[in-house]
Amino acid sequence: MSRNWATRGLAAVAVIGALTLSACSTPAGEAAPGATAPTTPTEGGTLAVGLDREVPSLDPAAGALAQQPLFIVANALYEPLLKPGPGGTVVPGLATSVTSDAAGSVWTITLPEGLTFSDGSPLTADSVRLHLERLNDPATKSAAAAQTGQIEGMDVQGDTVLVLTLKSPNADFNAQFARALGMITSTTAQDAFGFPLGAGAYRVEKFVGGDSLTVTRSENYGGSEPAYLDSITYRMMPDAESRLQSLQAGDVDLMWTEVTSQFKQARDDSSLAVHAAPAAMSSIILNLQDPAFADLEVREALAQAIDRDAVNTVINLGEGTPVDNPYALLGDLAPSIGYATYDVDAAKKVLEGRNLAFELTVNNRTETVQRGTVLKDMLAEVGVTVTLKPVDPAEFGSMLGAHDFQAVDFVTSIYADASGGRLTARTGSPYNFGGYSDPATDAALDAAAAETDPAARAALLDTVAQNLAAALPTLWLTANNAGFIAKAGVAGMPDLAGYSLISVQPAGIGWSEAGK
Repeated sequence: MSRNWATRGLAAVAVIGALTLSACSTPAGEAAPGATAPTTPTEGGTLAVGLDREVPSLDPAAGALAQQPLFIVANALYEPLLKPGPGGTVVPGLATSVTSDAAGSVWTITLPEGLTFSDGSPLTADSVRLHLERLNDPATKSAAAAQTGQIEGMDVQGDTVLVLTLKSPNADFNAQFARALGMITSTTAQDAFGFPLGAGAYRVEKFVGGDSLTVTRSENYGGSEPAYLDSITYRMMPDAESRLQSLQAGDVDLMWTEVTSQFKQARDDSSLAVHAAPAAMSSIILNLQDPAFADLEVREALAQAIDRDAVNTVINLGEGTPVDNPYALLGDLAPSIGYATYDVDAAKKVLEGRNLAFELTVNNRTETVQRGTVLKDMLAEVGVTVTLKPVDPAEFGSMLGAHDFQAVDFVTSIYADASGGRLTARTGSPYNFGGYSDPATDAALDAAAAETDPAARAALLDTVAQNLAAALPTLWLTANNAGFIAKAGVAGMPDLAGYSLISVQPAGIGWSEAGK
């Protein structure tokens, strides 16, 4: 940590907020000392939640609610059919089960009897069919169309069973039912603001675009968990420091953050509790159509120039996890591979004198620009000139889809299950932003998608990870802490240890007797 870039990186961290680098840290997912909330909340009361972004739409088809920080909103209105479990697994949510045949080609969704939308109308297997058809309709312009496009046929079997036949096997298809596919919307009823009704524990009471959302408990909720709170107010507060100040001042009770220094501060405050896990994976995607990255030797040297452990120390204050492949967070599926080792001298031999220069596009959030600055300094040390290009979130998404970048800092929860590797690495996938294409990798991905035996799937995913490590279309960085800071009196927050996707169910949250 004696290098100049490390010194500058630590100075950049200080800009975000007051840090205590020497403080003892509590593992992610645990509450601060003396602030552990009881498991079961008391009934009643209201909660104010600080969101890290504006909510442009409450319709799951629009895509915004499928973002990890907004699941706490989506789950309130549209409790998903499945919920995330540890290590990239999924467990029953609104559905009793979602199971497949041995090849992962035929999936059966089973619902409990008597489910209803928030207006009391029945939610049946046919409702799920209509929801999936709506997401797949080009006129809907759904962000989940790539997922529904995998479905070849749907067979409704009574009120509680829907059988889906896929165009090709996908052993990870059930993971999509913890996201937009599982957030069932009514195709016949809307709320007063024009959004489709859901079957979650809460329904919309007030929506002010760009400012706030208030939801109240639904009398017709029949989901998997009891609902405790009478109402929840979500406040759209994009500035991370303002959110923390509002929490400390008592204006909000729970806030989302991905800023490591804020987790540090909260753990030193006995009135607050941290509920987080390394669930936001960061990497640098290289546009392989750009001549700057055409040479594999150059890509390998760039990987060797990045000290992922130091990135974790400087940016994540040691609380994240260095990663080297898309399956790194998935427990038993996580492979051990030969990714490029940090070696400045080897990188210099390749890169010095080439006058390599490129633009690194980053989301304009403070913590993302900070990471970009550290990477810029690391690469300068081996003779590479990097220019940072911060863009706002809306432009960032459009730029990714258009492949309009040289290199991009990509932070995502898409790797929360094994399907993420297929979505980003298979030839022609809409999420393969860098344009990587390799027949051997495609074959391994396809074989893994058709394999339901865990050991055999793990071996195939290991092949994918090894191929990616050899070709280096992506320079892997870290899994960063993401999650919530809450007042100590907030009860019912889940233990997030081992989770790769943070999707809190608001139905299970409330106040302890002391905190109410």
